[in-house]
Amino acid sequence: MAGVGWVSSRKGNGGCGGGARVRRCGYAIPLLFALVATLAETAPARTQTLTPDPGSWRPLAYSDLQRPTARSATYADIWKDQIDANNEAYRARGDRRFVDGNAPAAAAHFVIWSEQRSVVLTLLNTALGCAPKLRDGKVRAVVKLCPMRIAIYNGIRVETLDAGRGCYLEPEAGASIDPSASAAYGSYEVGSKRLKLGMVVNHQVVDGCSFTIPLTRP
Repeated sequence: MAGVGWVSSRKGNGGCGGGARVRRCGYAIPLLFALVATLAETAPARTQTLTPDPGSWRPLAYSDLQRPTARSATYADIWKDQIDANNEAYRARGDRRFVDGNAPAAAAHFVIWSEQRSVVLTLLNTALGCAPKLRDGKVRAVVKLCPMRIAIYNGIRVETLDAGRGCYLEPEAGASIDPSASAAYGSYEVGSKRLKLGMVVNHQVVDGCSFTIPLTRP
């Protein structure tokens, strides 16, 4: 089970909390949500249809955060501090190739929807922030251990928590991954109110890449 720690809270421009420890801000957790995950980029502000079967495994979606768009702005905001730190690390070692945008960064994510709240679980992939776990030569992909976060949106209030590290599937340069054979998946277990993550590479479950994250406060 992945450990979680609440790291920030915002209301509009910072109203109900912040800092290293979050204040309660009126949230009712655990939360009952339905899971929506698509291969296209999604954001909590967009209207979505609740899935009839949140417990089904669905592939994570991916967003390039090097030059965030309106569709990926949610994930860039969740990871702003880490993206800024990654940019600074590149500059500190004399790498100025990315002055017109962010240094290489991408996010994997899925979104959980209800009528009044939404939850985003996301992993951030950067060269400096992730550690390699395994490489599959046949698939031409690398599995990395990357930081995870969960953001809970309730109207204008946002709470963000660190959720440890999860597995991120990255194709090698020039490679294309067959999603029917290799993919990261997420689901929502309604009865226990838990998020679940898993990964298969070349039709094989990857050891150490199955995570269960309760949507409850410690």
